[in-house]
Amino acid sequence: MRDKKMVIATIAIVVLALALIYVLLIEPKIQGYVVQKQVNAQEVTVQAIVQIVNQQGYVVLGQGNDSVVLVKYNPEQGQPNKP
Repeated sequence: MRDKKMVIATIAIVVLALALIYVLLIEPKIQGYVVQKQVNAQEVTVQAIVQIVNQQGYVVLGQGNDSVVLVKYNPEQGQPNKP
Protein backbone atom coordinates (compact mmCIF):
# COMPACT_ATOMS: atom_id res chain seq x y z
CA MET A 1 0.00 0.00 0.00
CA ARG A 2 2.79 2.37 0.91
CA ASP A 3 4.64 1.58 -2.35
CA LYS A 4 1.55 2.50 -4.41
CA LYS A 5 1.33 5.87 -2.66
CA MET A 6 5.03 6.46 -3.31
CA VAL A 7 4.63 5.63 -7.01
CA ILE A 8 1.59 7.91 -7.32
CA ALA A 9 3.43 10.72 -5.52
CA THR A 10 6.48 10.26 -7.77
CA ILE A 11 4.32 10.33 -10.90
CA ALA A 12 2.55 13.47 -9.66
CA ILE A 13 5.89 15.18 -8.97
CA VAL A 14 7.22 14.22 -12.41
CA VAL A 15 4.06 15.52 -14.11
CA LEU A 16 4.24 18.80 -12.19
CA ALA A 17 7.95 19.16 -12.99
CA LEU A 18 7.25 18.61 -16.69
CA ALA A 19 4.44 21.16 -16.59
CA LEU A 20 6.76 23.68 -14.91
CA ILE A 21 9.48 23.08 -17.50
CA TYR A 22 6.95 23.58 -20.28
CA VAL A 23 5.59 26.80 -18.80
CA LEU A 24 9.00 28.30 -18.05
CA LEU A 25 11.10 27.11 -20.99
CA ILE A 26 9.22 25.66 -23.91
CA GLU A 27 6.10 27.84 -24.13
CA PRO A 28 8.01 31.17 -24.23
CA LYS A 29 10.14 29.83 -27.10
CA ILE A 30 7.00 28.84 -29.00
CA GLN A 31 5.39 32.23 -28.36
CA GLY A 32 8.55 34.02 -29.51
CA TYR A 33 8.58 31.98 -32.70
CA VAL A 34 4.91 32.71 -33.39
CA VAL A 35 5.32 36.44 -32.77
CA GLN A 36 8.39 36.58 -35.03
CA LYS A 37 6.48 34.85 -37.84
CA GLN A 38 3.59 37.31 -37.41
CA VAL A 39 5.98 40.27 -37.61
CA ASN A 40 7.58 38.81 -40.74
CA ALA A 41 4.18 38.30 -42.35
CA GLN A 42 3.20 41.87 -41.54
CA GLU A 43 6.42 43.21 -43.07
CA VAL A 44 5.94 41.15 -46.23
CA THR A 45 2.33 42.34 -46.56
CA VAL A 46 3.23 46.01 -46.15
CA GLN A 47 6.10 45.66 -48.63
CA ALA A 48 3.76 44.05 -51.15
CA ILE A 49 1.22 46.87 -50.75
CA VAL A 50 3.94 49.53 -51.16
CA GLN A 51 5.25 47.74 -54.24
CA ILE A 52 1.77 47.72 -55.82
CA VAL A 53 1.33 51.42 -55.02
CA ASN A 54 4.72 52.17 -56.59
CA GLN A 55 3.81 50.21 -59.73
CA GLN A 56 0.18 51.29 -60.20
CA GLY A 57 0.11 54.59 -58.31
CA TYR A 58 -2.67 53.35 -56.02
CA VAL A 59 -4.15 50.28 -54.39
CA VAL A 60 -7.66 49.62 -53.14
CA LEU A 61 -8.06 47.71 -49.90
CA GLY A 62 -11.60 46.64 -49.22
CA GLN A 63 -13.91 44.41 -47.28
CA GLY A 64 -17.51 44.32 -48.39
CA ASN A 65 -18.81 47.86 -48.88
CA ASP A 66 -15.92 49.44 -46.97
CA SER A 67 -12.78 50.28 -48.89
CA VAL A 68 -9.67 52.39 -48.57
CA VAL A 69 -7.65 53.74 -51.47
CA LEU A 70 -3.94 54.15 -50.88
CA VAL A 71 -2.26 56.62 -53.23
CA LYS A 72 1.41 57.39 -53.61
CA TYR A 73 2.16 60.73 -51.96
CA ASN A 74 4.96 62.99 -53.11
CA PRO A 75 5.32 66.01 -50.79
CA GLU A 76 7.55 67.79 -53.30
CA GLN A 77 4.62 68.16 -55.73
CA GLY A 78 2.81 70.44 -53.33
CA GLN A 79 -0.89 70.96 -52.86
CA PRO A 80 -3.16 72.11 -55.68
CA ASN A 81 -4.30 75.70 -55.40
CA LYS A 82 -7.76 76.08 -53.95
CA PRO A 83 -10.05 78.69 -55.51
